[in-house]
Amino acid sequence: MGFGGALYAGVTGIRSHQNWMDVIGNNLSNINTYGFKSSRLLFSDLISQDKGNGGVNPMQIGMGVKNGSISTLFNQGTLESTNNEFDFAIQGNGFFVLDGGDKNFFTRVGTFATDSSNHLVDSTSGYQILDSSGKTITIPYDSSVSATKTSSITLTGTLEATPSDTSGEVVLLSSALTYNSGTVATASTSLNALDTNTTNYSTNDTITVSGTLPDGTSFSDDFLYGTDGTTVNDFMNWLSNQSTTLNNTATVSLSNGKIIVTSNTAGNDDLSVTITDKSTDTGTWADYDFLASTYTTSTTIYDAQGTGHNVTMTFIKKSDGVWDMRASMESSDGTISDTTISSITFNDDGSLQSAGDSTLTFKFDGMSSSQNVTFNIGTFGKTDGIYQSGNGSSVTASSQDGSEAGNFSSFSVDTDGTLYAMYSNGTEREIAQLQVALFGNVQGLRKAGDNLFEQTDSSGGPLYTVGNTGSAGQIYNGYLEASNVDMTAELTSLIMAQRGFQLNSRVITTADEVLAEAVNLKR
Repeated sequence: MGFGGALYAGVTGIRSHQNWMDVIGNNLSNINTYGFKSSRLLFSDLISQDKGNGGVNPMQIGMGVKNGSISTLFNQGTLESTNNEFDFAIQGNGFFVLDGGDKNFFTRVGTFATDSSNHLVDSTSGYQILDSSGKTITIPYDSSVSATKTSSITLTGTLEATPSDTSGEVVLLSSALTYNSGTVATASTSLNALDTNTTNYSTNDTITVSGTLPDGTSFSDDFLYGTDGTTVNDFMNWLSNQSTTLNNTATVSLSNGKIIVTSNTAGNDDLSVTITDKSTDTGTWADYDFLASTYTTSTTIYDAQGTGHNVTMTFIKKSDGVWDMRASMESSDGTISDTTISSITFNDDGSLQSAGDSTLTFKFDGMSSSQNVTFNIGTFGKTDGIYQSGNGSSVTASSQDGSEAGNFSSFSVDTDGTLYAMYSNGTEREIAQLQVALFGNVQGLRKAGDNLFEQTDSSGGPLYTVGNTGSAGQIYNGYLEASNVDMTAELTSLIMAQRGFQLNSRVITTADEVLAEAVNLKR
């Protein structure tokens, strides 16, 4: 091989290390290029010359070095927030698909925009983005949606289990009447038998009942024990029918030992009742209060023309665990023929047990036909809708299917790449779903500039799919994938490349000096 072999080996080393520095330089120059995938150069030795056998082992002298491969590293880059609705990033192995005319291109960089025809395009190359069916995507800037009448409303939230107000449309005792050391009283139970009695009533002992009638008028009257009766039922009949007390303006009933007074005029919430012992110190009524529980909320119901009508929903506690919901609205808006969802009943654990018909009928002014609206109050046996608890009342209309007319306002993107048009009335409509490509040998892709890749025989054909499928990954809107260049590793490699270049240069200069000495042997 002679001294020329050393010269040749040094030259191959210089060339190979120069290529390595070129790769490193390109990596570092793209350290701030979104979606850039760094490259790695691997060295391979050249063929070696055999010099015979030196004992047991062969004698070989290498001919130098060559670049074995330059491959692209596709490890995930960090996702950086840009707050730009047209920026997209993939957390996974997929590629966005672009229509390049005679062939498709693939990219990790979702720096998109719209062209003059509102097509979604790559902002650098201008190529159009493809959807899951291989078609171009149009952002419907000039679109609108028509009004939709309300047919269903979902109610969620809690109703307070314990009455708390002193007046309302319905008032009931805060605790049950009992006798015989805790047995729940019935209508036939004697007033003298109640557990709270410390001294028995005698004939004409007085029980004073006072309060406010449903229309707001104050009242006060005396029940005379013996003359007016002696049982709980006698007391309730007197309370309901006596001309100077409720005077048939309310209905009195007994449920689980609790006296319940219900106004006969729906919507009049001034009813209040107080019972006290007057002529004897029996203590019977000292531990009882008549309390009411009413909760009011409202929602908007849309008619067929998209006009919104404010509807008030009033929840009235009828007895323990039983409520009515009554709907009302301004007379100028129309009428409600079926106004009440009755007997909304809850289990002991607060879950919904049962309810009456939950469909109410509205007749809005300007509309020729009535409109049925179903109020979804939850699943029986569950707390996914309305439920009862001791944490106050908070029922709201969480969603509905009605809306006014609306114009396009923006778009949103799910992690599976589905684009939705958002309209001013809160309605959303699906636009398209981004197509995602996967490759069996991703390192076989060829870089085509502008952050684009194209398939080769080595990469194989693309497998088209969508986000959230297999290894395709999730798609994030308002983010871009940063370059995956590791600056520290590249600078370290740069030092190694520099030293390799210097060492191979030294081999050449040393071989040259030795050759010069050989030439000078003959003078």
